[in-house]
Amino acid sequence: MTGTPSGGPQQALRPGRIIVPGTARQLGTFGLFAPAPGQRRTVDVAGRPMEVKSAEGDLLWVGFGELTGAKAAATAFASLAVRFREWVVDGLPTGAGAGSQEWQQFLAVVDLLFAADVTLFVIGPAMPESGPDNPLSRLLRVESGEELPAEHPSGS
Repeated sequence: MTGTPSGGPQQALRPGRIIVPGTARQLGTFGLFAPAPGQRRTVDVAGRPMEVKSAEGDLLWVGFGELTGAKAAATAFASLAVRFREWVVDGLPTGAGAGSQEWQQFLAVVDLLFAADVTLFVIGPAMPESGPDNPLSRLLRVESGEELPAEHPSGS
């Protein structure tokens, strides 16, 4: 597991993680379990429906494509940030998608979530490195199924 990149002023780390690649073992370490197809729900984003993988209790689980496909301004997600205090966004594109309009929209939503003090888990097969200006740099990375954070011991 690695922290923020070196160089520049370091912002305070936030709860949540970037999880690469997102194995069942990695997710289970944080009490997360991939939603079953029957858990799909529709939520309201600024008066428009958005399909998500799960919306139960305080947890919203949404795919990157679903989130950015909503074509809504980041501020449109504010009511969801109040309702769901823990978010999982999976299916992030590899490095090639990091400069796209969808990626910029995603980062704007991340900023909104952090401002609302939402715990965020980001899952993808490979995550682009994030510089100190990227809000994702405020999350710790878990990069393999073999790495477990010290604050979450497992087993007996």
